[in-house]
Amino acid sequence: MRTLGLVLALLVVGSGMCLADSVTVDLYGGWNFIACPLVPFDPDPYSVFSGIDIDFNLFRWDAPSQSEVYFEPGGAFGNILLGEGYYLNNASGASGFTYNGVPDGVPDGSGTMTDMWISLPGNQLDGANAGGWHLIGHPFNHDTPTNGPAGTGDNIWFTDGTTLKTWGEAVAAGWVESAMQYWDAASQSQLVMTYEGWGDDDTLRAKNSYWVRTYKDNLAMIIPAYNPQ
Repeated sequence: MRTLGLVLALLVVGSGMCLADSVTVDLYGGWNFIACPLVPFDPDPYSVFSGIDIDFNLFRWDAPSQSEVYFEPGGAFGNILLGEGYYLNNASGASGFTYNGVPDGVPDGSGTMTDMWISLPGNQLDGANAGGWHLIGHPFNHDTPTNGPAGTGDNIWFTDGTTLKTWGEAVAAGWVESAMQYWDAASQSQLVMTYEGWGDDDTLRAKNSYWVRTYKDNLAMIIPAYNPQ
């Protein structure tokens, strides 16, 4: 399994080793919970969301403090990152935005994609090792099924830095919740994604963000470089 952290992925961008690609993220009027599935060449929010009114309308979730951060000119929102989820109040009804970035999965010279690690720090201010909520963005520009051959969430992995567990094993160990919540912008309603056959979906979808509930601090979620056929 070829794995690489998102920090290393950004170093690859800086080295100029990848060709350019572009992606369009469609939007609906009202609230949209989205992911930016390519590492942007220019990660400034105004550049990525070009043509969209993001001032005080774009939000991210800060897991260590368990609080939302909204975008404001000159504020501390930060750059747009692969693996981070965002929510946008599209009050103007814009149809979407397009930006340029590194090809899907940050492929190497042979075209092999990178497994992505997403940090799940949990609440770092509560003095307890009890995890918390995280809004993650699917870090690929293609869909990724949660299930492998066993059908037990065995295509999504979690680690505490010592032990590696499938999603199902992490649920059994009390690390994470067995469902992830996501938003359907078309109907403006909240849905549920699981690996267990109940809920509304069992696949991480490109350009979608997901709420992940953990019950242990300092985990990481590993999404494999599944190559769709």
